[in-house]
Amino acid sequence: MRAPGQLQGADGLPPPPRDRADYLRLLRSLLLALLAIAVLGWLFAGADSVSVEEHQHYTRALDKLRQGDIQLNAAILANRLALHRDFDTLSSTLTAQQATLQAIGEPPAYLTAIDGARLLDTLAEYRRLAALKAEAIDRYQREVAILRNSLAYFPAATQSFISEGAAPPALSREIGIFARGVTTYALNGDADLAQELVLSLAHLQQIAADPEYSQAPRLRNLLAHANVILERKAVVDSAVRDILELPTAEAGERMVGLYNEGYSHGALRAHVHRVLLFVAALVLAAYLAVVIARLGRASRALVRANQNLQDRIATLRHTQEELHLYATVFTNATEGMTITDAESRIVAVNPAFSRITGYAPAQVIGQTPKLLSSGRQDAGFYRDMWATLARRGQWQGEIWNRRQSGDVYPEWLSITAVRDADGAPTHYIGIFSDITERKQTEARIRHLANHDALTGLPNRLLLQDRLNQAILQSRRDKRRAAVLFLDLDRFKIINDTLGHEVGDALLIQVTQRCLGAVRDTDTVARQGGDEFVIVLPELEHAQDAAMIARKLLSALASPFQLGPHALTVTGSVGIALYPEDGQNESVLLRNADTAMYRAKDDGRNGFQFYSADMNTASLGELLLENQLRGALERGELRLHYQPKVCARGHAVVAAEALLRWQHPELGLLSPGRFVPVAEESGLIVPMGEWVIRETCRQLRAWQDEGRVLVPVAVNLSAQQFVHQDIVSLVREALDDNDLPAHLLELELTETMLMRDADRTVHILAQLRAMGVSLAIDDFGSGYSSLAYLKRFQVQTLKIDRSFVHDIREGGEDGEIAAAVIALAHNLGQQVVAEGVETEYQRDFLTRQGCDLLQGFLFGRPQAAEDFASSLGSAQMPRDARAAGESVAA
Repeated sequence: MRAPGQLQGADGLPPPPRDRADYLRLLRSLLLALLAIAVLGWLFAGADSVSVEEHQHYTRALDKLRQGDIQLNAAILANRLALHRDFDTLSSTLTAQQATLQAIGEPPAYLTAIDGARLLDTLAEYRRLAALKAEAIDRYQREVAILRNSLAYFPAATQSFISEGAAPPALSREIGIFARGVTTYALNGDADLAQELVLSLAHLQQIAADPEYSQAPRLRNLLAHANVILERKAVVDSAVRDILELPTAEAGERMVGLYNEGYSHGALRAHVHRVLLFVAALVLAAYLAVVIARLGRASRALVRANQNLQDRIATLRHTQEELHLYATVFTNATEGMTITDAESRIVAVNPAFSRITGYAPAQVIGQTPKLLSSGRQDAGFYRDMWATLARRGQWQGEIWNRRQSGDVYPEWLSITAVRDADGAPTHYIGIFSDITERKQTEARIRHLANHDALTGLPNRLLLQDRLNQAILQSRRDKRRAAVLFLDLDRFKIINDTLGHEVGDALLIQVTQRCLGAVRDTDTVARQGGDEFVIVLPELEHAQDAAMIARKLLSALASPFQLGPHALTVTGSVGIALYPEDGQNESVLLRNADTAMYRAKDDGRNGFQFYSADMNTASLGELLLENQLRGALERGELRLHYQPKVCARGHAVVAAEALLRWQHPELGLLSPGRFVPVAEESGLIVPMGEWVIRETCRQLRAWQDEGRVLVPVAVNLSAQQFVHQDIVSLVREALDDNDLPAHLLELELTETMLMRDADRTVHILAQLRAMGVSLAIDDFGSGYSSLAYLKRFQVQTLKIDRSFVHDIREGGEDGEIAAAVIALAHNLGQQVVAEGVETEYQRDFLTRQGCDLLQGFLFGRPQAAEDFASSLGSAQMPRDARAAGESVAA
């Protein structure tokens, strides 16, 4: 047992005497420190107790309270003297006083308890007086309202009563004197005057009580208001005296004095605390200086004592850091790590090993890495691996292992042998990483490099390899191979009209159908755009390629469902055979492409085998295109004019400008030879612009020669209509030649107009507003909507020459032409029939009411100088001129 208060050590025994003294000194120091902190805290709190901001705020509130009371008294006097007619000032001032009283309800914390209590008592007295004043003001407002009502009514009513002669003169004079006295009393409040007015009121009330007096009711009403004025005037004056006599100002002054006294006491207390705080700070600074000196001596001793200890543990710390680093690397590495002994038994694995393989450490320690084997590597693979390890001390390579789940995965494995001083292996360290994603990425890259991104078909690169393999195989087996070049017909229209998303969806569906139409050994590749190439190896007969081509075209024949659209798409196929049509892949592809274009020229939706003459024709087309590019600059283009005659009378009333090419070697070429090439190459746009400008220039030249001008029609191409500002071009051509717009007619095809109907309507409206004539060429061969036909505002329909050609004697093939004529007339449009070559056709069309005729029967296209003779001079017969003007109109 120990005595009460005796200290014990950690083992329960009393501490040694030296330790007990140290403990007591430490305890005494702690107590002194706590006491010093408490004293300093108390001094700090007292020194900072007075808030200047709070003092200013409270002082302003007291001043505002006193000013508010003065303003309230002033407002009462101003209202009583009628300087203020309303009570708004009184109400707002009273409300502000209440708010100020609320704000000063809690005295500042730096006031002493006595000063605070005295201030609160005075504040309570002020609130009582303020409440009395508010009640008096409320009574004053009620009485003043009644008094002002009677004062407003009584003088005017009295004047009206007297001026109307409602009383005898003597009575009127008495009432007037009485009314002036009441008004005077309302202003000065004279008590003697009040006594006289009471006697006069009593006398007048007796007169008003006489039932024989007819104006008694009006008089009684006047006297009632006078009575109110006499009574309320005294009440109002009494209320004003009560308000002004309340000692609120004195109470406010007492509050200010008490607060200032309390503030002085608080400021003095704070100053004393600051002085004491300064003294305590000096004492504390001196004490700290002594402690710092002692600590300095103890610190130097500790440095000397610890220097030897630091030297001893430096080596140990370095070793621990290295071990920690190795452990961190082993634990946190993303690669799996395995440590085995010399017998290949696993002694340690890291967390990444478990994450990759699925095996927990307890499941593999003591086992050999053989439990991870996938079986994909044979025994020879492992013999080579161990031989390399024994020879070099390390091995690395790709290996396939199996997870605990049974999944096989690829990994990149590095094995290093750890040897002892004699060079014998003691451990093996294996480091591996799962390369599944890398292998998948490499596979995707290889696939993307060799396949089309949209359809997944082999691309050009893989196509060349497959085609070369087919050629080598066919050469070895002495058999044929074929290349089919498939191009979708009018795919660009689908892409431009319905959008690229629909076009891409169509290509995907076409891919599926093509794959379903060929053999497993065949290759379907996408060349680009809407072009597909099919490689057919090991063919017995050339007709086998034709059979596949028919299957492809048949597969495309069924409608494609593309969202809300059901589209029927056809294709053109060109076939090139190995070895007849080429010995290598580039020649076979080029010849299959040439055969495909021949299939398109033959009407599309078919196939064509390659023949040698196709290249000759293609070369001719290529040379023709190159020569056509400079034809415009070299001035080789010409315009010929074919007349349009009136169906009744056959006078020339219009013409059509037709383009010709004066080829330096081939002579004069018709549009059929070079216009398709121009459209394919895009040259049709500048050529079309030249035709419009040249036509206007020629019309101006004929006018200058004195010729009678007739309207001339110009054909517009689809590319020109889409890619050129046709309105500005026509306006500029007409203005440059100072021509009236009705002399120029523009012919457009149905297909061109319907490509973007809303835009077409807008452009045609601008041309019509200029006065340019508009015609639909080859009407009936396209797909016009009758609703749009009315919106297009064209004046003329040209019957397609195929319908005119079908008009034969003894036949009934003129029905379409007759229907077109009737439709046009019902729409208020005139009709031109082109391609009229026989008299029977002329007579039939005339009987059906056709307006104009054009064809070889009336004249072939002629050069400008030859056609000018058919125009005649300005002095031509009057009836012919009238016929031309009526048609032009």
